Amino acid sequence: MKYINLMHILIQGLLLTYIGYKKNDSPKFLYVIIGILALSIPFYNHLPRLSLGYWNLINIFHYLIIIPLFLYIAYYGYNKKLTNNNFNNLFISGIIIMIYHSYKLYKRVNL
Repeated sequence: MKYINLMHILIQGLLLTYIGYKKNDSPKFLYVIIGILALSIPFYNHLPRLSLGYWNLINIFHYLIIIPLFLYIAYYGYNKKLTNNNFNNLFISGIIIMIYHSYKLYKRVNL
């Protein structure tokens, strides 16, 4: 689980923060990476079941929210169609992801 937190901090969080900061000056290959991350979710997240357990809700969130959102970001960012509000939201989301997963990593390491 520590590696999952590190991946969210060092890849997803930094990637979203950087794109949100650089806005339209972000290199196009970063949007390709986001698209690849979206398409790789089914390979490292289990398929959601019909229960409401914590980990199942995390899986549902990834399948219903993160995959479409990352594909949206990848497509519209690659084609330079994201608005200033989109970039601001990416920046804030990246920071929140890094803070949340840093906290989770801290709790896991100190147990």
